[in-house]
Amino acid sequence: MKVGSDHIPLVSIFKWDSLQFMDKAAEYGYEGVLIPNRGLVNDKAYRQQVIEKKDELGLYVELGGGGIDTALSGRSTQELIERWKPLFPVASELESKVLITGLGRWPWEGRVIKEKGKSVTDQIKGGIATLRELSKMAEDNQVAIAIHTSFFTADEYTEIMESVDSPYVGLCLDTSNAFLVLQDPVEFAQKVAPWVKATHLKDSCIYLKAEGMDWLGGCPLGRGSVDLPVIVEMLYEANPEINLTIEDHWGRTMMPILDKEFMNSFSGWNGAQVVNLIKHLQKGETLLKTGLHPTEEESKRIDWKLVFPERARYNAIYAKHLRDEIASRTKSAKENE
Repeated sequence: MKVGSDHIPLVSIFKWDSLQFMDKAAEYGYEGVLIPNRGLVNDKAYRQQVIEKKDELGLYVELGGGGIDTALSGRSTQELIERWKPLFPVASELESKVLITGLGRWPWEGRVIKEKGKSVTDQIKGGIATLRELSKMAEDNQVAIAIHTSFFTADEYTEIMESVDSPYVGLCLDTSNAFLVLQDPVEFAQKVAPWVKATHLKDSCIYLKAEGMDWLGGCPLGRGSVDLPVIVEMLYEANPEINLTIEDHWGRTMMPILDKEFMNSFSGWNGAQVVNLIKHLQKGETLLKTGLHPTEEESKRIDWKLVFPERARYNAIYAKHLRDEIASRTKSAKENE
């Protein structure tokens, strides 16, 4: 289990290219990176620079993939697959074990679309069709495809995985995105754990506002509502070689939980889920009131360029300590069996 950093939060602030980002990731204490495929396919010289940088710094690399959503992209399965073909050789060159993709659109949009051919069911059906075709290519290249968990419930991702049924297709578990579909992060992780091939290690919290539920898109690890020790131990037991790639955002997202159409997009609700959601909302409110996290207005006044370097260093230390603690405990338990 190595600890790495996703490029999006830091690159979006500092406007680094992948080479600059890799230097900074190593400086901040990370053991790997997730980078976009942009520029790597058509520029052989740049690709070679990235490979040399990876080797020089001793970093693992995970790579962003192409799209799989026929419903919302307006492209056919075959059109999407054509965009994937050059990505597998690049992933192999970079020794990336996964190509990470996404499905759907932000929940309050993607979950309520009524237009023919674009509903949640259509998004899932189209994703399954594309992944079935891509799985053959993934197996040939020994590079897995992982869907970043964001816009669907654990049961919906399970449906996708069981339908595709390939050891080369799995999930990139975002540890706090369960909140986007109003689920408990630990329960979400338990359901999808068998298919997790990559991670976005993230902490966050949720709380109520007049307009609905505000989701803090990221916070320093261990300071939010996500039970990271439980989830990481679960992942370690399933696959000790999986990477913990940290994605710590600073933004926030308003979830329309007062909108009946949005809430009706979720099926199978039960009392336990409602209770868990209420508990997380209460905890998030407490975290906000104690000043541990900034309010929306306070967040706008923060100079994130000053905050994020030390926050990135802290996250790396937290994740590596957590990993080492779990590995040590697991080793001791096996020795005492």
